[in-house]
Amino acid sequence: MSKRYVAALVTVVALMTMAPLVTAGQASDGWTAPRTADGHPDLQGIWASDSATPLERPEELADKATLSDEEVATLQARAAELFDGETDAAFGDSVFRAALADRQQYQSGDGVTKETPKGTGNYNQFWLIDRWFDNRTSLIVDPPSGRMPPRTAQAEERSEAARAARATEGPQSLAQELARLGSGLRCGGGRVPMTGRGYNSNYQIFQSAEYVAIQMEMMHDTRLIPIGDGPAVSPGPRNDLGTSRGHWDGDTLVVETTNLSRGASGSSNDLRLTERFTRVGPDTLQYEYTMSDPSTWAGPWTARVYMRPAPGTGVIYEFACHEGNYAIEHTLRGARMQELEASR
Repeated sequence: MSKRYVAALVTVVALMTMAPLVTAGQASDGWTAPRTADGHPDLQGIWASDSATPLERPEELADKATLSDEEVATLQARAAELFDGETDAAFGDSVFRAALADRQQYQSGDGVTKETPKGTGNYNQFWLIDRWFDNRTSLIVDPPSGRMPPRTAQAEERSEAARAARATEGPQSLAQELARLGSGLRCGGGRVPMTGRGYNSNYQIFQSAEYVAIQMEMMHDTRLIPIGDGPAVSPGPRNDLGTSRGHWDGDTLVVETTNLSRGASGSSNDLRLTERFTRVGPDTLQYEYTMSDPSTWAGPWTARVYMRPAPGTGVIYEFACHEGNYAIEHTLRGARMQELEASR
């Protein structure tokens, strides 16, 4: 059976099943969210974030907030044909962008996204979860353009300094000493907001009247969020997950987070993150987050993600990244080899 035939078959099947995909984020008529003993909506469960929708609307779709059912089916068929398990793994927005460009081949970082313009190779796509499509062209819902607000001069200066630091070799390189290497190389340090898609992108929510805990599959970190009228978050020690406080606004759980030790999407450490969790259907959790950092963007921006119940056994297995992880050793060893070669 040819790949083109399979793609055509996928298109037909996608058209037949498109309605639940396109309307996945809309509240189900007549449906009422289950409640916990304290009367609030029950958010508990293991939720998967595997949407193919890009964070920002591609420039070629600048005036198009939504796609037709047929257009979505075409993208879905292209993705099914291209990402058949044997290509390099495609992360983030790459699945949507490669399908939109009708790529016939894919190598990670091959220019589909501007952040990684050169192909580097990667492990195979079959290690990743299949992504699902809906009719949206961006996760960002505000501004209406579907794109982040303009970046400030401060943000551009930080980005340029970071690029220069990564490119520096010798005694001033990031690989010069252990303390300068990021926590990711140690398989540590979860991230907020919860933007993972298709790769370790499951989130398990536990809920009581006083706390909500969110176990993140990636890095196997857990967020513990106090709920209620506690003291306001004040400046304090910074960490990867920041300091969070939650409260209920009707049927929506609102979580405010500050004191982050590193930013997100290019922000500074002064980022203020506001997250909103809402059950909008029996199989849909709406996760919305707003990023506010005047030193990075001209204004705040908001993205909306729809999560579904995770397929599988109903448990999140151990991340187990550190076992057999030689990244730090090899990074430091490589830097010493460069120094040795330079001294000859």
